Amino acid sequence: MSCTRCQGLMLDEHMIDMEGGYGEMWSHGWRCINCGHRDDAVVRHHRALHAKTMVVPPQAVPVLETGELSWDSESGEPLAA
Repeated sequence: MSCTRCQGLMLDEHMIDMEGGYGEMWSHGWRCINCGHRDDAVVRHHRALHAKTMVVPPQAVPVLETGELSWDSESGEPLAA
């Protein structure tokens, strides 16, 4: 499995919640060894609840007019050597 943030290697990890309302509770998840990102069932559930479909209308790309540049005249001070 690869990390969704950095595409690094995700390792299987078993975690224990010592402060859970039902006492100690073991959970299973994944942790990236590159950036430390954690992914488990709770994270995926919350992402699915708050995910919104984005519809992006096609946009016209503005075409910039290119004017001719004259390298003969410099309007600044000469640089020191």
